[in-house]
Amino acid sequence: MMTSVEKCIDAMISSVKKEKYLQGFAFIPGYPAHKTPNPVTKYTVAVVNNEVSVKWQGIGHADQWRVFEVLLTLRVYAPEGSSGSALLRASSLLMNALESTDPWFEISEMKLSGIGFDTASRTEYRDVIVKRHIGVKIEDD
Repeated sequence: MMTSVEKCIDAMISSVKKEKYLQGFAFIPGYPAHKTPNPVTKYTVAVVNNEVSVKWQGIGHADQWRVFEVLLTLRVYAPEGSSGSALLRASSLLMNALESTDPWFEISEMKLSGIGFDTASRTEYRDVIVKRHIGVKIEDD
């Protein structure tokens, strides 16, 4: 069963996937790692929910809210034979999509890692690390 926070993360990824310039990207869960295609034939984004913590809780008249701080890692894998600059462009497109689909400014921080190499899939990747605030009603938990 999905929690309210997981539903919000899923909705965020769903809206990002709809951006026209990301139509050719594949989105997969980050775990289990064996789900990563080998070889990688198109840009693939593995979504990993690293951390969820309660940032703020408000109890008022009829409304009770809890604000969660979520740390996500979106690992962008490049197709085999791609250049480092193509991987940077793909990561930048993902970051642009995240910004443009965040109308309430829930993303408080975004970082881009250096290039890494995944030995299991034998391909290069970059991590887009996103810190986001998600508000849910307490009775929805």
